[in-house]
Amino acid sequence: MDSTIERKLAAGVLPTHKPVNSWAGFGTGASCDGCDQPILATEVEHELDFAESATLRFHTTCEAIWRALVAQTTQPATSEGA
Repeated sequence: MDSTIERKLAAGVLPTHKPVNSWAGFGTGASCDGCDQPILATEVEHELDFAESATLRFHTTCEAIWRALVAQTTQPATSEGA
């Protein structure tokens, strides 16, 4: 699952910045933008709005993986051995 999200980030399919707004609720059956599997009514669906694109939908786990990967790519480089 995380490799799919990594590939989508690298290809520019998923944004690499934080959303403008986000909500969570019961799944609607829509496909997860992270793993492409449906988000069932028994699962939590995270909706993320970005200023330049449509709303993206994620499973809880996929959203957490996406946020962690985005955080890794936006952290400033640290200098070692000062």
